[in-house]
Amino acid sequence: MRCAALFPVLAWALSPGLSAEEGSPVPAPTVSATGSKVRVSWEGDSRWVLQKADPEVFQNLGDMAFRDVDQAGVRPVRAGHEYAEPAGEAAFYRLADYGSILPEGGEANILVLHGKGMYAGWMERTPLCEDLENVLGDRARFFYAQAPHNNILLNVIGREWWNCLSASYDDLEESVDYVIEYANNSIPGDVDLVIGYSQGGSLASYLFNLLDSGRDLGSLAKVRNAIFINSAAMGDITPQYDRVGLENSPDDYSASNINTLHLIADSDAIVQPRWSLSLAEAYQKSTTITYEGDHFMASGGISPLFVVDLFPDAVKRAVEDWIREN
Repeated sequence: MRCAALFPVLAWALSPGLSAEEGSPVPAPTVSATGSKVRVSWEGDSRWVLQKADPEVFQNLGDMAFRDVDQAGVRPVRAGHEYAEPAGEAAFYRLADYGSILPEGGEANILVLHGKGMYAGWMERTPLCEDLENVLGDRARFFYAQAPHNNILLNVIGREWWNCLSASYDDLEESVDYVIEYANNSIPGDVDLVIGYSQGGSLASYLFNLLDSGRDLGSLAKVRNAIFINSAAMGDITPQYDRVGLENSPDDYSASNINTLHLIADSDAIVQPRWSLSLAEAYQKSTTITYEGDHFMASGGISPLFVVDLFPDAVKRAVEDWIREN
């Protein structure tokens, strides 16, 4: 049995948009080994998230070595919380405060990625986005990125993040570069939430896999929340993208640290519901809403000016509640 000394504690807080000095004091976790169990306990409310890192990985990656522990193992105790897991190798533990999507006294920055064949203005006028903008008001700012590639086979004005019929990666990498540049140049501060519809959701999931890559993601580096609408991992939606080293599904870091909401239409014939469900199950902190409907949020042809709302009001309300509660 390893003694408790082999489980050092790093009591650092992650608080996007809020420094430790500006926020409330970070509770100091207490680590102990009893029998075959390691227990970590701390005082404070439920906003604190316990994270764990391998010491050797920490030497190479620093902050990005930390992963949220399985929240199913956290239980409330008197004056705080406790986490227990089987004893293993030495580990660093720390508490993180991600804050809420809607900050007190400020505006949330929400990045929206449209689907294949759409464009930014069209996505902005979809019933769900219009509803969210109206309901959240001055508590959130919405930013609609537009894919850099066009495909006249879809429609004259539609855009795409990559060509699903091609195994060329150039357009995908160009879109990744574009979204990072767009966020840095257009969004004032860190991105609090990413909303991705269809292919835009797949791109978002791919972007999240870059969070622990060491790449400078700028405004996207601290994003921890996402909403996927009728979307799937790239491995399902574009199976020919199988290049060695390409992470088509959520990796260990993003699966552990991204808080997700998945909207799944039960009659989706374009992104099969089982694909969307597979993406939801890949994220450890996910909520799933399945509703009656097909792939599209509205009908009315290519013009966003003549749309017919097909999105259930109950789902819109559930999305609003999820944003407020996270």
